[in-house]
Amino acid sequence: MSGKLTILDDYFPNLTTGFRISEFNYYLEKFPASEVISTRYDTHYAEYVAAYPQFVNRVKPFTQFDWTGQSTSLYYSVFLGNAFSFYFMYEMFQTPYVFELYPGGSFWINDPEIDAKLIKVLQSPLLRKVIVTQKMTYDYIVNRGYSSPDKIAYIYGLVTHPQYFLLTPPKRHYGTEKQTFDICFVAHKYMAQGLDKGYHIFINVCKQLAAAAPHMVFHVVGNFDRTDIDITGLENRIIFHGLKDHKFFPDFYAGMDIIVSPNAPYILIPGKSFDGFPTGCCIDAGLHGVGVFCTDPLNQNVHFEHRKDLFLINLDPNVITANILEYYYDPQKLYQMSANGQAKFKEVFDFNKQMSQRAAVLEQFM
Repeated sequence: MSGKLTILDDYFPNLTTGFRISEFNYYLEKFPASEVISTRYDTHYAEYVAAYPQFVNRVKPFTQFDWTGQSTSLYYSVFLGNAFSFYFMYEMFQTPYVFELYPGGSFWINDPEIDAKLIKVLQSPLLRKVIVTQKMTYDYIVNRGYSSPDKIAYIYGLVTHPQYFLLTPPKRHYGTEKQTFDICFVAHKYMAQGLDKGYHIFINVCKQLAAAAPHMVFHVVGNFDRTDIDITGLENRIIFHGLKDHKFFPDFYAGMDIIVSPNAPYILIPGKSFDGFPTGCCIDAGLHGVGVFCTDPLNQNVHFEHRKDLFLINLDPNVITANILEYYYDPQKLYQMSANGQAKFKEVFDFNKQMSQRAAVLEQFM
C-alpha cells in the first residue's frame, strides 16, 4: 500500500465527538502517512494531543495544508456536509475521495437542496466509494438514482470507543451493590427542549416514575439543564451531568439500570431528519450492560430482538412508564435482557470489525 490519506473535518479533534476520535485515530495508526486537516484545530488541539500525544504532528490546521495538492492520493470525510464543503479541494486537485454518509451532518431526506448536494458528491467522477451505515440511507440514494450499488459500501453501524469493548467496570445492581434504581437520558440538544430526542417525553416519564417508585433516580447527560422543561416534583431526584467525553461513561454506565431514548424522526427538520438505529448513546450504554429502552419508528432494526436484547418503546409516556415499571419490579428480568443486549451490541458494533471494513474500503484507492 502506498499513497497518503488526508482526512478533512469540521469538528475533530474535539474529544466529545467520540466516533470521530476512534475512527480517525485508527486511520492515523494504520496508515503512517495519513493526516487530519481540521477547521476546529485551534479550539481543541491542546486537549487532543494531551490525550493522544502519538499523533502530535498528524493533526493540522488548514494553514498547514499542502496547497500544491501533490502529496494526497485520497481524501476522506464523514457526513454529507463535509463531503460537500470540501468538494472544491477534490476538484481543485483532481484527487479521488471516499466519504461516509451518516444520518445527520447536513443529510436528511425529501429536501431538494440536500438532494442536489447528494447528486454532486455521489455522481462526481472523483468519488471512489460512499460508505453508508443504515439501510434507509442505502435505499434512499439507490431508489432515487443518486448512486449505483457498485459505488456503495454498506457497513451497518457506528464506530465507538475501542476501550468500551475491553473490561468494563463491574455492574452495580439495584438491591445489592446500590440502593437506587438509576435511569438515564443521554443526548445532545439540537433544538429547544430536545424535542427530536424526546427529552420532554423522558421528563414526563420521570414524573410518573418518581410518584410510583421512591428509589428511582434520574440522570441527564448532555447540554440540558433545569431550565429546559419544568421539573417540578423531580428537583431532588434528577441529576444534570452536562456534556461529557468518553472517559466519563464507563463508570457512569456501570451504575445505570436503564437508558431511555424516545427519539423521533422528522422533528428537528420537519418531514426530513432521522437518526440511525440505535443512537450512538444507546450503543455506548448497551456496550456497558445498561438496559436499552429505545424507539424504532422507521423500522431500521435488523439485529436486535425486542424484549431479549433491548426494549422497543413507543412515544406514549404512560406506556413507557408501564414498560419500565415491569422491569423495575423484576430486576432479574432486566439484568438478563441487559446482559443479552451487551453481548449483541459487542457483536454488532465490534470495533475491529467496524474499522477493518472501513479501512479496507480506503486501502483499495490509496
